Amino acid sequence: MRLPFNVQLLSITLLACTNASCGGGASSESSAVSTGITYAPAYQSPPSREGAEMCVDCHRDLVEDWSATGMARTLQPVGENELAGLGSVVAGDSGFRYQYSTVENGSRPVLGETHLDHPEHAFGTEVLFAIGSGDMDRSYVVGHGAGLWFSPLEVLSTPRGRHAVLSPGEMMAPGSRLSMPITPECLGCHTDAPPPRSFPLNQRPAPASWQPRGISCAACHGESQAHAQWQEAYLAGDQVVGEDPLLASEQLDRVQQLSVCAACHLQGDARIVLNDQDLGPPAPGGDLLQQRALFVAREHGAEVGFVSQVERMVLSDCFLQSEMTCTTCHDPHRSLSMTEERARVRAACMKCHAGETSSHLRRALTSKATAAACSRDSMGTIETHSEQLNPAASQDCVSCHMPLAGVFDVAQVQIHDHFIRRDTRDARGPSSPDSLRFAESSEGDWRRFTWPGVAPPDHVDDPGLWMMAYASREHLERAVQLIDRTPGPLVDQLPMYHHVRGSLLEKVGRTDDARAAYTRALSLDPGLSPSAINLGLLLGSIGLLEQGLVLLDGVIKEHPLAASALRNRAILRNQAGNARGAIEDLMRAFSAHPDSSLALKLQEIFAGTGDLEAASRWRELAIELDPAAGQ
Repeated sequence: MRLPFNVQLLSITLLACTNASCGGGASSESSAVSTGITYAPAYQSPPSREGAEMCVDCHRDLVEDWSATGMARTLQPVGENELAGLGSVVAGDSGFRYQYSTVENGSRPVLGETHLDHPEHAFGTEVLFAIGSGDMDRSYVVGHGAGLWFSPLEVLSTPRGRHAVLSPGEMMAPGSRLSMPITPECLGCHTDAPPPRSFPLNQRPAPASWQPRGISCAACHGESQAHAQWQEAYLAGDQVVGEDPLLASEQLDRVQQLSVCAACHLQGDARIVLNDQDLGPPAPGGDLLQQRALFVAREHGAEVGFVSQVERMVLSDCFLQSEMTCTTCHDPHRSLSMTEERARVRAACMKCHAGETSSHLRRALTSKATAAACSRDSMGTIETHSEQLNPAASQDCVSCHMPLAGVFDVAQVQIHDHFIRRDTRDARGPSSPDSLRFAESSEGDWRRFTWPGVAPPDHVDDPGLWMMAYASREHLERAVQLIDRTPGPLVDQLPMYHHVRGSLLEKVGRTDDARAAYTRALSLDPGLSPSAINLGLLLGSIGLLEQGLVLLDGVIKEHPLAASALRNRAILRNQAGNARGAIEDLMRAFSAHPDSSLALKLQEIFAGTGDLEAASRWRELAIELDPAAGQ
């Protein structure tokens, strides 16, 4: 008996976060329009010192300040009553309705899914933890089967309060449901302590092995534990080896300082990891562009991305004509929810422009258009002309020269455009984009991001990296045009390059070349399970069943929850006449990743064997997961 179902080629996420900003989407019911940034959401996570325990004794004041920042709570367990009282949201025309509900006895909250046209449909998944500080929006991770998945429902904080909204992916493709896996690379900008490496990459870690926590001191300063141990030995008079491993900002050159922030605040349209072993952003102290290939829109526009701060800042004359870095204006240890800190940040321009500010404001007021623009400051920081003329009362350049703009990858959220310009009246982005998109240039009209005034990396034009970037954003026609171009030596040693190339070659029917590419990937990294899974099925398709089964057996032995490997082995077992083994694999795959298509395939198989009772059970399971499965 042959199993006539399709199995997609497996590839690994190449982007830092496939959901762009991990931000919010538009709600069809609980709608809210944000007219500005709110720094005081209705729900406020309690300050957390997790990850900075070793630093408190010597740096108590810094840790206390840092504990109140958004970075300290970028990844957290869901707070008590955090999701209480939020409305339901319908995902466009899909008919699926989502709502968070809390349960008693200290259990986790639940994401509930119902359907407008199928009243009997009721599906729920546990909410495991939260992503994001909650200052603007907060995303959530749910558990489904053995995996971690991006919730289609998140929470937006606005001056009007907190509202449940759709995630960007669900808004762009209503009915996507639990289709976006949460991997360590996705979490890398939200914690410096990601889950243990596993396969599948979104495998749910055991609670005893990992607990979510935000960004700690180590994210920017390196190995804080090694620093604490070195200092303890030094202060005790013991002999120490080498220098203190702590990285202070003054020890880093400009590019290294920028790289620390750019690791998370420069997403671009595509991002390729240049070391397959990296989990999340690379360690501080190096040049980010030697560790990540970043692709940004060739032509910058008025619209901005949610994490575009560094990309936009380096366009500014302020940056190009000085030694400006992110910390010129921002103290990463202090929260912008603190009034004094916010005032200090917004007055940072005075460090360089104090002598011209007063006369500039007087000249600006002679222009009715400029005065009107200043008086319309959506943050309410410039309220009267007399305040503008009194530097002690208001020295706020940000409102005019870094105006608020709606972002193209998160609905109902605005940020300050970090492209600092003298006159922005004709450059202000829309307060809210007409529609959301993940990339600034949806057509893939990109350039490699480079540091201004710094020699670009040797691999800046490498066709292999461009091929991977195009493939990561589904520009397959462009990617295929590059599959026969010779990559540079660095890229040729990337197992993932050969894996992506193999999947593209397979898509265009070049089976022998695809086989060679997968084999090359596995020679560089024998543990690259995606290549073994794809190659195993490919070998079976050309009659080499035993070789294919050996590869898949190895992956499943090492990773028993790899649903894709189980599905592929089911196909090969069925080809070999082992229907019982195929059924066993499909049932194990369903256990790891409950999916209606698997349930329907099992229904079909059992019906074919005459076991109508089992077939009926699997059909019921399929409909329970997806009400359209029975149609």
